[in-house]
Amino acid sequence: MRMKRKKILIVDDDHSIREILSTQLSRLHYATFAAADGEEAVDAYKAEKPDLILMDLMMPRLDGMGACQKIRKCEKKGARVPIIFLTARESGQDKLSSIISGGDDFVSKPVSLQELAERVETALRRAQRKKK
Repeated sequence: MRMKRKKILIVDDDHSIREILSTQLSRLHYATFAAADGEEAVDAYKAEKPDLILMDLMMPRLDGMGACQKIRKCEKKGARVPIIFLTARESGQDKLSSIISGGDDFVSKPVSLQELAERVETALRRAQRKKK
């Protein structure tokens, strides 16, 4: 029986970053789709039900923290999708704010493929254990 590929939503207003992350995650055998801002992210979450979300903090229309809060309000009980903030900002206040808004992890850009893979795998394993 073939395992279903995990779906990852990549949310960043920079097209080249979305492309790079999509390519890297595809090499790791994940299915990816993307959104360019927080509003698109909320819509994509509702339509596609990703297994994990990589979210930039600073975006037009709706920033990453606002999108995270909206997504958390949409979730059904026990169906929490891991959200990893992936951002160029790295202040302690940004890290704290991202966790308070409902994020599960915070990674500063640029990130190596190895670190990205480890953070994604850890978040997915943690989410799987919580479902059981």
